[in-house]
Amino acid sequence: MIKGLLITFATLAALAGVPARADFPERSITIIVAFAAGGGVDTVARLIGKAMATNLGQPVIIDNRPGAAGQIGTDFVARRAEPDGYTILMGSPGAITAGVALASNLPYNPKRDLAAVGQAVIIPNILAANPSFPANNVKEMVELVKSGKLQINYGSGGTGTSQHLAGELLAHTLGIPMLHVPYKGTAPSVVDAISGQIQLTIADPSVIPYTRAGKLRAIGVTTAKRSQALPDLPTLAEQGATGYDAGNWYGFLAPKKTPAAVIKRLNQSINQALTETDVQRALLTLGMDPTPNSPDEFQAYLDADLARWTVLVNALGLKIQ
Repeated sequence: MIKGLLITFATLAALAGVPARADFPERSITIIVAFAAGGGVDTVARLIGKAMATNLGQPVIIDNRPGAAGQIGTDFVARRAEPDGYTILMGSPGAITAGVALASNLPYNPKRDLAAVGQAVIIPNILAANPSFPANNVKEMVELVKSGKLQINYGSGGTGTSQHLAGELLAHTLGIPMLHVPYKGTAPSVVDAISGQIQLTIADPSVIPYTRAGKLRAIGVTTAKRSQALPDLPTLAEQGATGYDAGNWYGFLAPKKTPAAVIKRLNQSINQALTETDVQRALLTLGMDPTPNSPDEFQAYLDADLARWTVLVNALGLKIQ
């Protein structure tokens, strides 16, 4: 009788998608990176994945599936991966929050198809100016625009990127016009800001060497709080853009029906990796703030991020087909 009950419970657990054994993981874990190797998402995934492999005692494999601003790799995890914890996603705004607000025809729905596992980093975008730009801070910039003495243009890594939306949100928050000049990547935007072809660029932390060398002047970071990596650089919110928050982020998600116990174990592994001194040092060197949290906290962050961009996109009528 007892043996029969044990078999029944094991069968029910398997049918419910819950592992009958508690020793997850029993084999290698694959992290889907929805961008090409060598980029920021890939670098962070490999850094954290290496530490996860050590604390989980199993290999962690990086599988790059780039395309459509991260939406191809995200779609694979959302709709095709088994919900067993052995295939997870390193997600980013372009496919999970900002991109969802902008796009009208995505084949997946992050809220319906994906479960938050844990955040990895918050990445401050940086508003940087050509040295000849007449304003040193947001307050001066607004005063010059409203007095008719300044018209502003800014470059970004492309339409629909976090840098583009950060600029749209800044203009909306300040109530001033700012002309967006899209580029095919952050680097050419930075080059043109240095040469004076554009006045401002909103760029990821790859711009830091140029601001430190004096080729550009850093005005502020787009995050709500000062970056751990750039503690002396004020936020744009501090300078008068009240309530402004347009930070970039990377984080881990799993297929929606992944068992809660498996998500909890993955979250513990990610957070353990993020507290390791070597990992923290490497992320801060890249200009990224390690951000360990719980699955619930990460989901709340995602919900707020999506809501923020949805309000902006609807207010300005921004859409990408």
